[in-house]
Amino acid sequence: MAGTGPEDLHAAAMEYLAAVEAALDTIPAFAPALAGAPERSFVAPGPPAYDCCPQLTVHVAGFSEGAQAAGAPKASFARINRVAFVATVIRCVAVSDKSGNPPSPVLQQEAAEQIHADRWALWNHVWNLIREEQLFTVCSDVIWNSLAPVTPQGGCGGSILTVTAALDGYEETIGT
Repeated sequence: MAGTGPEDLHAAAMEYLAAVEAALDTIPAFAPALAGAPERSFVAPGPPAYDCCPQLTVHVAGFSEGAQAAGAPKASFARINRVAFVATVIRCVAVSDKSGNPPSPVLQQEAAEQIHADRWALWNHVWNLIREEQLFTVCSDVIWNSLAPVTPQGGCGGSILTVTAALDGYEETIGT
């Protein structure tokens, strides 16, 4: 599908945000004691600061040109725009107390349980949406990049899921 204009990129980022929210919202159905998608959820203009948890953001990491992934249908013989979409889920984790004592293993493990549920829900639900062609419906080709941890710092920890999608550019008439 050919792009329609400059707003296409943001629309694709919003689509990814909705998919990630849906993935996280599956968690309480399986584990009622765990949280779903954070209430604070938005498309950010760049990588998020880890200063507010819980929080979910999606940002566009960058563009590149490239060939289609193996097995992808050939939608165009022209340039293929590769756009990296990054979802960052931040959860609160225990920190040292006022005396400098590290958080208890129980508190650490409770945080790990939520963060691991987030990761597994993202890994499975987002993949299933892509496989069923319900995510990035305007794209002909999606590459599953990585799911990486956010190193706990300042009371926050979490996960980063990156996918790259082939997003058609838009055409315009230059100089009439």
